[in-house]
Amino acid sequence: MSNKNLPLLILLGISGLIFPPAFAAVIQFDSEEAQVIIFHPGAEHGSPRDISTFTGISTFSELSVRTVDYRFINKRESFFDGSGKRKFKVLIMGGGEGHNWFRQALGDPGLSCTGVKNIMNFIESGGSVIAICICGSTLFASEMEWLNPNEKEAQMGLWDRKHSHPGHFKRLCGVSAFKGLVRGPQETNRPYPKKLFLPIRMNLENEIVRGANLPAIIPQIVVGSGSLFPEKDQPLDIIGWYPNGTIAMGIVPYGAGRVILSNPHPNQTGVDAARSREEAISGKHARKWGWTDEMMKEMSKIIQENPVPSRQQERDSWNLARAMLLYAYRKAFQ
Repeated sequence: MSNKNLPLLILLGISGLIFPPAFAAVIQFDSEEAQVIIFHPGAEHGSPRDISTFTGISTFSELSVRTVDYRFINKRESFFDGSGKRKFKVLIMGGGEGHNWFRQALGDPGLSCTGVKNIMNFIESGGSVIAICICGSTLFASEMEWLNPNEKEAQMGLWDRKHSHPGHFKRLCGVSAFKGLVRGPQETNRPYPKKLFLPIRMNLENEIVRGANLPAIIPQIVVGSGSLFPEKDQPLDIIGWYPNGTIAMGIVPYGAGRVILSNPHPNQTGVDAARSREEAISGKHARKWGWTDEMMKEMSKIIQENPVPSRQQERDSWNLARAMLLYAYRKAFQ
């Protein structure tokens, strides 16, 4: 690693340091070509922590990185040159509220079906996508089950409500990469946005896990916490499982490329991830999802009983996130 990167690494906090909530406000949407592209849907419906941490991991790995918005995704020339060659290797789509990323929900701007087609063509041509949280998984899945009320129902206290429908790309644009179901949140993480560290059991035979010499268990921060249920004919290279045995993370082949579906957030680590638990169940975000003062109080007690990972476990989680990125880059390069 060259010394010229050190000031930026200190700023980004590559090993779980605190990222200010205002980080999204200073993200630059420049025109420089990069090897890694991170989609930023906006602070209201996205996850600035996923953007900042993967920016730091990319920089540490000496991969050029650029953050983009809807305008980039909706243009084919952002992905391919005039000869049809891909312009970059890896697209990262962090967590957030994916159902609010589309023009059909937001009006203009927002993801268009042309943008969705660009993403799918990028993967088909050999590109790699890393999709974080249940948000990322439900973009690419053919079906989803949301074991939680929607915002309006939650505000009315209708906590027994559940929803099933096609994944977001499938529902709005008729395409999917993962033939299967994403179901969440986990029972431990209901109601949304309950956020906890869960011990994810790693698949020691998986190339990402094996190549990085990762341990059998890595505690990771989880919120929407979807489980992956592939159809019989859907290949899925499992990366890890939840404590209940359902699939938490996996690699989906699509055309010549692949999508890494990671429902946990291995990139969010340490003190910053711990702080995000409190932020998730306090203030306007929790209120938007119907949480009462009593619920927030009860969740605060649960958080106190949910230990923060050790420094070694924090490094393991960060190393997993970096191994995912390097795998995605290496496979796209081939």
